[in-house]
Amino acid sequence: MDKVIKEYVKKHRVRNPINVTLTQKQFWKGVPIDDIQSERNFRHFQNVLNRKVFGNSYQRYGRKLQSLVVREVSGGGRHHLHLILETPQKIPPNIFVWMIRESWVSTNYGYDHIHMEIPQTSQREDGYLTYMMKGKTKPTGLPDSIDWMNSTCFEPL
Repeated sequence: MDKVIKEYVKKHRVRNPINVTLTQKQFWKGVPIDDIQSERNFRHFQNVLNRKVFGNSYQRYGRKLQSLVVREVSGGGRHHLHLILETPQKIPPNIFVWMIRESWVSTNYGYDHIHMEIPQTSQREDGYLTYMMKGKTKPTGLPDSIDWMNSTCFEPL
């Protein structure tokens, strides 16, 4: 199953990508992070970011950035997200990086340790995608670790 998913994801790449790792607070107001809270928190982040990028067109016309989102838990038990986001053509990359950071830390579970890279080669794009798809830090397996609801580069299987 993992092989089929990896092939499917590789066929539906995010255009003009930026590689992002977002760490999550492990608790917010006494509520621990879990997959459901993570999905909700990311959806809020995505809504805020799309509103900043597209303004009213986001809600009126459904314009949104393409994304691929994968949930992980590190060896130490820290929840975090790996994602590939579409970089908008009309926004300078340094401004977009700032928008991502501001949008993420404004969420309930958004922790300020964020890593971003604009891949300069197709090898870096492939490398990050391979890294995201690794099985080692996905306790429930790859199919359940992909945030299908918030990944917008393809339709769910």
